[in-house]
Amino acid sequence: MNLRRIKALLHKEIIQTLRNKRLRFIIFGAPVIQLFLFGYAANTDVREIRTAVCDRSNTSITRGIADAFKASGYFRIVQRTTDLRTAESLMDRGDIQVILVIPEEFTHDLHRGRTAKLQMIVEGTDSIVASTALSYGRMIIAAHLQKLGKTAPALDIVRQTVKRLPQVVPETRVWFNPDLKSRNFFVPGVIVLLLTTVSLVLTSSAIVREWEAGTMEQLIVTPMRPTELIVGKTVPFFLIGMINLIFIFLIGTLWFQIPFRGNIFLLAFAATLYLINAMSIGILISTISRTQQQAIMGVFLYTMPSILLSGFIFPVYNIPVAVRWIAYINPMSYFLVAVRQIFIKGVGITILWPQLLFLAVTGPILLGISIKQFHQKLD
Repeated sequence: MNLRRIKALLHKEIIQTLRNKRLRFIIFGAPVIQLFLFGYAANTDVREIRTAVCDRSNTSITRGIADAFKASGYFRIVQRTTDLRTAESLMDRGDIQVILVIPEEFTHDLHRGRTAKLQMIVEGTDSIVASTALSYGRMIIAAHLQKLGKTAPALDIVRQTVKRLPQVVPETRVWFNPDLKSRNFFVPGVIVLLLTTVSLVLTSSAIVREWEAGTMEQLIVTPMRPTELIVGKTVPFFLIGMINLIFIFLIGTLWFQIPFRGNIFLLAFAATLYLINAMSIGILISTISRTQQQAIMGVFLYTMPSILLSGFIFPVYNIPVAVRWIAYINPMSYFLVAVRQIFIKGVGITILWPQLLFLAVTGPILLGISIKQFHQKLD
């Protein structure tokens, strides 16, 4: 390869890219805006669950249970009633997600040392919210009744029963994400998503644009070889991808306060390996596209399945076995694991070497295939 020819094409590509104001905004402005949108929207923390309390007992004990739900911050009491049908109509309209039903005999059973029953009716359309609400509700009820059994004089029978039982006090410790913030999990994934989108769109469109403008024939008749042409076309977008990585990293850590416990150089190395994979796929898309619209559609058709099968939204092991093999050959899956592990856990190359090795192997293979396909298109 002739470095002078590559340098000249690289210089031409950078000038052509930065001269277009709209393209400058798409390259540098759009990823930042998308990061802010995803950073605030991609949040699965369940709080303020709209709840109705159907309290048929209406004693100080049952009112204390309802107040414990409200004080937890996980539930927001929007209706207190004694009529279950009123609460059910609210759930039918979508105004509430949970109904806490306290039977009339609840306090009486509690005083007599009998099993006192509560009911939580959960709207299960959103399975994540439903399962989380049930889990939170059980913990709040158990903690409140345990506290009540130790302090309330009216519950001597319950207190004596508790004393006779073996006491088990669980101690919970959460590693790496002690506040259990979903944003700490999703924002590093957004970095992968934005790098993928920008690199694919720019790489695939740049080569197709030469065909549309009629300048590809002029480049072909020059002494420049196809390999030099691809290198000169992709290196500027690789640099743009790394600049975007810096911007997104700074916004994620400074604005969203995402903890970064790893090595910044290891993150840059992993991003370098992944960008080679992504840009090679962009070149492949450009070889089967005749217009920029077709190239963008090809990027869309590739990106959506890659996101769904990468572990960005749900774990790979939850994917059906019939399509799980796609996740195992998806470069985004491996880069996503690496980014999240570096951000949240701060692991090093001794842990991430399988992911980095996969990207290091598939990158040259995809690049070689794309160059071969480009040669065939020129012929």
